[in-house]
Amino acid sequence: MTASPRYAVRLGAVLAAGVLLRVWTILAIPTRPVSDFFGYFEVARNLVATGRYETEPGVPDARRSPAYPLLLSLAFRGAPEGSALAGAKLINLALFVLAGLAGAQLARRLWGDGAGLRTAAILAFLPRSVLMADLLAAENLLAPLLLTYLLLCAGSWTGAFSAQRVAGLGVLAGVLCLTRAVFYFVPLVWLAGALAGRLGRKRIWRELLLMLVVAHAVLLPWAIRNGRVFGRFTPFNLVGGVGIFIANNSNATGQWYAWPQDIERLRPGVQARGDVAIDDAARAEAGRWIREHPGLAARGYLRRLGIILKDDAFAAEFAIFARSIPHRGGPLAVLPEGHPLERHRGLVHAILRISGVLLAAAALGGFWLLVRGARKGSLRDRTLAAGLLAAALYVPLFSAVMAVNGRYRWAAEDVIVPLAGLLLARLSSLRPLKPESLR
Repeated sequence: MTASPRYAVRLGAVLAAGVLLRVWTILAIPTRPVSDFFGYFEVARNLVATGRYETEPGVPDARRSPAYPLLLSLAFRGAPEGSALAGAKLINLALFVLAGLAGAQLARRLWGDGAGLRTAAILAFLPRSVLMADLLAAENLLAPLLLTYLLLCAGSWTGAFSAQRVAGLGVLAGVLCLTRAVFYFVPLVWLAGALAGRLGRKRIWRELLLMLVVAHAVLLPWAIRNGRVFGRFTPFNLVGGVGIFIANNSNATGQWYAWPQDIERLRPGVQARGDVAIDDAARAEAGRWIREHPGLAARGYLRRLGIILKDDAFAAEFAIFARSIPHRGGPLAVLPEGHPLERHRGLVHAILRISGVLLAAAALGGFWLLVRGARKGSLRDRTLAAGLLAAALYVPLFSAVMAVNGRYRWAAEDVIVPLAGLLLARLSSLRPLKPESLR
């Protein structure tokens, strides 16, 4: 579907405004990476310096999935001395543009130009999304990947079989898993829409099999590398068991806490045996605790879902209010001393909370429009409602088995933005939007 010149100009203006807002944010809030974000940065720098996937030189790493650090390393190659962080944030700007294009294209092809422009505008001005430009978070890469995955899903759900499209879904599924391991089961999102769309048993099996074969081909090099380096042939990182243990033991809070002493108490000497042994022991101890305390485990799972739902200040805590990062020369400040925003923590939190609530309300309105269409007999609306609901719930439901924080709602928010765009477009139009063909 070719965009009209008028639509292209408006979309370009919206995305340009989003880029300028993020550039201003990066300059006004010169955040240094902390915690996992610092880990991504160090892995990318070592990839450039040594060609090896390491957080600390000489120590192989598999604690972080590789896609985002590999992308960051491209920005560091040939960059002037001391400009690596600026290059990483420039990559984030490019990823925002790609996410805006993918989200707008998804909404436009489903519900028309108005929905496409409003989807891009929400992505451009959503405060949490703006702050992400300052954070070296893998979710910057997840946003365009996931929205593009849904774009191809929608074509599959409502169109004829296309081997090329299914192969594209397989590639994206593999890269999503290499960005965050929790996306290993993301083909289930496609399956939810395929079942609702009544694609037929034979076609569903054929497309699912092709998708899985392609996805695992994408995952194979990372699995081979882990087998060679760590003796564990796996497409995942080596902290999955740790994440489950942090969430499922007698001292668990639902979020990260200082857990090493607990696993050492349960498995004396395991800390000295390396990452693989620690992860295996943590997974085994978590499984044992869940079996012995099924009621507590179930309540803990629900508590973690609540944390994902309510923790809307996470981006600000790491972009603005974090204190220091580890460094070989000693701790470095995340922000210059006395940054003005540090005196307005409550206002920043309120902006993030209100914008998140408004986005959720608008998305629920868009989802209701699809449900209403489905109740009137529209197979297309029923298919889209099932698929987009599965996509929105996927990350929270799968992530809540382990320790969580507000990052696990970011992908869900990105997924529901097109639904919010649908509602805003309907509210601003006196005539029904005419969905475009997906074929």
